[in-house]
Amino acid sequence: MLNCSICGREISEKEALINRDESGRKRIVCRKCFEEAVGTDYDTFRYRRENAKQTLLAVLFCLAATIYAFIARGPLYGLLGIILTILVYFFATRKPKKQHGSAGEKDHI
Repeated sequence: MLNCSICGREISEKEALINRDESGRKRIVCRKCFEEAVGTDYDTFRYRRENAKQTLLAVLFCLAATIYAFIARGPLYGLLGIILTILVYFFATRKPKKQHGSAGEKDHI
């Protein structure tokens, strides 16, 4: 069992999260204190972090393909690659829409 650095609550090792404060020191916090410190819950934070990694890889791949297309096919294909890279970036960084209710529910009027 570990203790939360902020509230002092006992938490299990599975629930413990490591966070850095403003001075750069690592501290062990519970999910509730993490949400208060960061401003979002841990699951959303983890999703955004993973999405940022995937977006970076996708954009780097598109840029490499754009450079190759520019060299092999010419400036027209290079320009098309730049446009497609920008579209990939904008669609990958877009926030998903919130879904209200479950998939099986129907709205009753």
